[in-house]
Amino acid sequence: MALLKRNTTSWLIRGVGALTLAIACMAGVTGQAFAHDDDEVVTYGPNACTAVADLPVYPGATCVKHKTELDDGVTETTNEYVTQNGANTVRLAFEQAFAQKGWTIVEVEQDSEDQEYDYTIFKGLHRVEVSVEARDLDEGAGTEIKIAEK
Repeated sequence: MALLKRNTTSWLIRGVGALTLAIACMAGVTGQAFAHDDDEVVTYGPNACTAVADLPVYPGATCVKHKTELDDGVTETTNEYVTQNGANTVRLAFEQAFAQKGWTIVEVEQDSEDQEYDYTIFKGLHRVEVSVEARDLDEGAGTEIKIAEK
């Protein structure tokens, strides 16, 4: 009888210890949906991104990250998206959108071999950097899009 009581008590102590450890671990973990620094706020998820005035998002692209940062008194906003379409298709769509919406391209960096395209565009007082880059195969097919308003 003493052996049975000792095993039950031992299992009870182990169970309570494991439960306590699990609760302590969960309480100490910060969620990935929102991260905050004094000058930077990062939000993750499909509804996190904010629109850039008069610059459409690539059709069917999914928001994955939104970052707002205060840098020397200037607020910078960056949206990151992914799409299953190829980088060249996305690049051509953005170039068309720039022309249709009256944006002026002031700088272009293209690496056709790696399928990376970076644009700096202006419209009025708005300066936007658009980056279109083919995803690495280990991340899945498609394209990453980064739109940074400064």
